[in-house]
Amino acid sequence: MRTLITAFGRLPLHLQLAVAACSLCLLSNLALVGLAAQSSSHTQASLQDAYGRAVVEQLARRLGNEMATGDRLGIAGELNRLVQQDGVSAARVLDTEGRELAAAGDLEAVDYAFRTAILIAGDQAGVAQVALNTAAQDDTRFRFLLSLSGLAVLLSIGVFVATRTLATRLGRNLQAVTDELGTITQSGSTEGNELQALRARVASLPLELLKTPAPPGEAHEEHYVDTTLVFVHLRSLPGYVETVDEQRLQRYVAHIHRMIFGAAGFYGGQLEVVRQCGVVVWFSGEHPIASPAVRAASCAWLIQQSAPALEQQLRLSVGLGLAVGGSELGRGDDHDIYPGLYTQASVDELQNLARQAGDAIRLSPFLLQDLDFNTRVSIETEGNQQVLAGFSEGQRDLVERQRAILARALFNREGSSK
Repeated sequence: MRTLITAFGRLPLHLQLAVAACSLCLLSNLALVGLAAQSSSHTQASLQDAYGRAVVEQLARRLGNEMATGDRLGIAGELNRLVQQDGVSAARVLDTEGRELAAAGDLEAVDYAFRTAILIAGDQAGVAQVALNTAAQDDTRFRFLLSLSGLAVLLSIGVFVATRTLATRLGRNLQAVTDELGTITQSGSTEGNELQALRARVASLPLELLKTPAPPGEAHEEHYVDTTLVFVHLRSLPGYVETVDEQRLQRYVAHIHRMIFGAAGFYGGQLEVVRQCGVVVWFSGEHPIASPAVRAASCAWLIQQSAPALEQQLRLSVGLGLAVGGSELGRGDDHDIYPGLYTQASVDELQNLARQAGDAIRLSPFLLQDLDFNTRVSIETEGNQQVLAGFSEGQRDLVERQRAILARALFNREGSSK
C-alpha cells in the first residue's frame, strides 16, 4: 500500500488530479447505482407480493366448484391455464391432509411462495399454491443496473479527460515557475511531479533574506516597563590596552565576560556593551526569584565577589566599578529605538556612579521605589551616595550558593583549559 501511494505521489500533477477526480466520481456514481438497485429491488418485491397474492386468491375461488365435485381434471385444467401466463411458473393444489391433488408448470426447484386456503361453504377443502416466474423482471432489473453502471463508468471517464486537460494547463504553469526558479538558484533537475519540483526549488532559495522585516517604529510592550541596569566599568582595561599583547588581552576580556555572563545568567540578565570599557546588564519583567531591582543588586554582588578570585587566577588586575540603577523604559531594539534613546540618560548616570564607586556598589535612588528591593537589600550611605551593604537572610543564602557555583564553573573551566 505504501509503495502504491509513493508511486502515485510521483505521477505528474495532471494524472494525479485526473485519477483522483475520476475515482471519486466513479465511487459516488456506483453508490447511487447501489441505492437504485436497493430501491428497485424493494419496489419489485412489493409488486410481486401483491400480484402473487391476487393470483393465488383468484385461483382458490375458481377451484371451489371442482373441489366440491372432486373433479381433478377440472382442477388440472385450471392450473394449466394459470401457468400459461408469463408471470406464473408453477401451481398446485393440496388436500386438507397435505397430499398433492394436481400440479402444473415447472415443478423442479420451485418455491411456492404464495398460498391460500380453498373454502367450500366456509370450510377448508384444500390449499392452492402458486410460484411466480420473476426471470423477466430480474433480467430487466439487471439490464437496468448494468446500464446505470456503464453510464457511471462513462461519466468517470469524461471527468478523467476533462480534469486531465485542465490540470495539464496548471502543471505547465507550475513547471514554468519551477524553471524560472531553477535559473535563479542554478540548481539541477528535480524528481517527482510539478509540485515536488516547485517545493525543491523554493527550498533552495534564501528565504530568510526574502522575509520583509518588521516596519521601524513598531512598539513592543516588553520595552515599555521599568528596567533595572547594572553598569560594569572595566577600570583596569585601559591600562592593559597598550601594555599587554593582543592574545593575552583577548583572554583577559573573555574571562571577565564569562564572569559577568555567568552572574547575569542566574537572574535572566542580558549583556550589552554600551560605552568604551562599559558593559550594562539589563533586567526586566517577571522572574521566579525576585523583582528586577533585587536581581540586579544580586548580580552586581556576584560580580564584585568573583572578581578578586579571577584577578588572582589571571595574575592581572581586575578592577571593576559597579553601579545599579534603573529606567522607566527598556533597551529597545532595531524595530523601536525610542526606549533605547530614552534610557541613555540612566546609562550615563550609572557610568558616572561606576567610575566613582571604588570597591563599593553604588545604588541609584530609582531602586528605592521597589518594595521587594527595600525588603531584601540593605543600604548604607557614604557621603551623599548610597551603596549596597548586604542582603536579608534568605537572599544572602541564595547569593552565597550562587557565588560558590559561579566560582566552580569559572575556575574549574580555567583549570581544565590550562
